[in-house]
Amino acid sequence: MSNFIGPFAAGLLIDHAGAAPNSTTGYRAAFFLMAMLPLASWLLVRPTRELPPVVVEPGSVPPSAWDLLRDPAFRRLMLVNWFLSSCWDVHTFVVPVLGFEKGISASVIGSILGAFAVAAAAIRMVMPLLAAHLREWRVLVGAMLMTAVLFGVYPFMGTALGMGVCSVLLGFALGTVQPMIMSMLHQITPEARHGEALGLRLMAINASSVVMPMLFGTMGAVIGIAGVFWATGAVVGAGARAAWLLRD
Repeated sequence: MSNFIGPFAAGLLIDHAGAAPNSTTGYRAAFFLMAMLPLASWLLVRPTRELPPVVVEPGSVPPSAWDLLRDPAFRRLMLVNWFLSSCWDVHTFVVPVLGFEKGISASVIGSILGAFAVAAAAIRMVMPLLAAHLREWRVLVGAMLMTAVLFGVYPFMGTALGMGVCSVLLGFALGTVQPMIMSMLHQITPEARHGEALGLRLMAINASSVVMPMLFGTMGAVIGIAGVFWATGAVVGAGARAAWLLRD
């Protein structure tokens, strides 16, 4: 829902809050709305009570989360997770630039990103049916190959409708990923260390969200926006082998 509301609301404000389309007033209104959301979150979280800290027994050696990376299956799963979270970041970061190059308005670009979020949420509603017939690694391989194909054709979409179709299909593909990765994560790690494994996964996603947009911006300046799509598609397509090796 947040991935839909944020881009859609920002796009509408950019186009319609100012006296003229794409005026700075519209951008200021969009930034003001986004600034209010973390303040609202702060107000909502204030009444929350935290659990007391866990008391560590004297002399005990706490396990290191990095030890989990010694497991080849865990390393492959983290690599697949990084590939696919990077694709999510590419779409969010690059589609507005691509749409602007094609003369598409901010509100329509926000709708394209919103369609991606709606599709990702919709596919998760049917995940129990999908998981009952397909193993996790098969879903991951299919999602990676489908993402690679969509990234290959995305830059050729010259209209908002074409970009919207690609966005929806990409939402279907990437929306299947997180439940499958979470399922495999709980299968390949000891039960007592699920929290550490989830922490490493979240750290990798956050690191990707920081580093990859800077890399995308540099790549876009050198090889163009289409090149960013194609390079990312080639990487995630090649990375499907790591998901294939998870079948064991």
